[in-house]
Amino acid sequence: MEIAGSNPVGTAIPFLGQSWGSRARAGLVVNGKPEFLHEPVAHWRHRANVDCSYSRKGFTSMKESPRKYWVWTVGCQMNKVDSDRVRALLEMQGCTPAETEQDADIIVLNSCAVRESAERRVSGKLGNIVQLKKERPDLIVGLTGCSVEPKIEITRERFPGADIYFGPTRITEFLSQLSRFWPDVNAEALGTQACWQEQTTVTQTRGPTAYVPISNGCDKFCTYCIVPYRRGRERSRPLLEIVDEAGSLVKQGVKELTLLGQRVNAYGKDFKDGTDLGDVLAAVNQIPALERLRFLTSYPKDMSDKLIDAVGALEKVCEHIHLPVQAGDDKVLEAMRRGYRRDDYLQLVKRIRERVPGVAISTDIIVGFPGESEEQYLRTLDLLEEVRFSTVYVAAYSPRPGTLAARWEDDVPAEVKRERLDRLDALQQRISLEHHRALKGATVEVLVESDESERRDIRQWRGRTRTARLVYFPKGDQNLIGRLVNVRVGRVSPFAMQGEQVGQEAFTPTSGIEVGA
Repeated sequence: MEIAGSNPVGTAIPFLGQSWGSRARAGLVVNGKPEFLHEPVAHWRHRANVDCSYSRKGFTSMKESPRKYWVWTVGCQMNKVDSDRVRALLEMQGCTPAETEQDADIIVLNSCAVRESAERRVSGKLGNIVQLKKERPDLIVGLTGCSVEPKIEITRERFPGADIYFGPTRITEFLSQLSRFWPDVNAEALGTQACWQEQTTVTQTRGPTAYVPISNGCDKFCTYCIVPYRRGRERSRPLLEIVDEAGSLVKQGVKELTLLGQRVNAYGKDFKDGTDLGDVLAAVNQIPALERLRFLTSYPKDMSDKLIDAVGALEKVCEHIHLPVQAGDDKVLEAMRRGYRRDDYLQLVKRIRERVPGVAISTDIIVGFPGESEEQYLRTLDLLEEVRFSTVYVAAYSPRPGTLAARWEDDVPAEVKRERLDRLDALQQRISLEHHRALKGATVEVLVESDESERRDIRQWRGRTRTARLVYFPKGDQNLIGRLVNVRVGRVSPFAMQGEQVGQEAFTPTSGIEVGA
């Protein structure tokens, strides 16, 4: 069997799900407000090429009951995947999830360094855990994620109190350090595996959606971004391995997969054989019982016509593209070292909408970048009006030590950044509300994800459309999690739509129903 990088989009590729793997679903960020999930992952087993026979051996001789773990996560979807890997390794050693962090024998904090606010949250959480450790000296505390610098001593000074420090690409070091505290830990469990081999663990998934990482790291080195310094250069995962894990998730009941990477549409550039994200989408699209397929995050310059055509042609690929623009002014974009101009981005959006009817485009924006004038900021607002994004994830600029921009004067006052962020958020709320109002009375396809709702007066199902719009509708007696249902939109807000389930027949989408989204 051969899968060549030159396969055109839509070419049939044999289903390759022979051994099974999974990822638990991660939280989303809505208009800059992160939702963090801390739910434990159940059982774990490693691939056949790794001996797992030691995982429980001798464990109960040291303690009558299993040790318990707690993993706290902040940040991006890749962090959630990394946290699942940490949980998997701990369960491999015989640990079980704790009900609360107070009950845990080991607590691992997975940090984010992309924003100063995230690091403040990590620092505060670590301080609380250190106080808990004073009451329980045998508690083991670990810190991982992008706040962990390559030089661990620097991290230890900035975030004191942890027992174990390991970076997001150094997962194998976790067990080695843990064995200093728990001698029965098998520190050689993963041997000397490379980055992607580290990540091919198998966890039991929960819920109908899941992430599958297909690349890690970033080669762009935008002047504001810490990610390349923490996650390293881009490394693509082998295609057969991706399809194998995707198949495993679908076998466990997952209906929607999101292919994940810091610059996901640069996938395969390190292979030198022409394989790209379009090939991955075409391969995963062939998996039986998979209903939906997404990918994020995309870099505008790497959005090829082949990839755009894949989104338009492959029936399981959702009509939603997350395409960070970061700013609407050419000089700011140049200072950010984004590699494109405003007009380049607008032309790309035009090509996408011509080839993918009804597509929704979301984006990321930074306000208050060093040197950003009011006039330059207004050009970003003008870009929002012109493109009419479905969702905007906006953040005020904060210097990240080690990046090029951190050497420059942070000359936009904090109160100006806050005011610009609020104005942009208000504009996007108006645009989102207009999108949703245009759908009132329409019937949309919703994948039911959960029954989680902020409302306590009524029971509601929660799900998303193919264009990633959040939808709620009343909950009946039938369990609809993982089902595709028809919902007629009634009430709307900038953030979500509410409606009523209609009919039981299979949903037939109306072409172009969300044109301009």
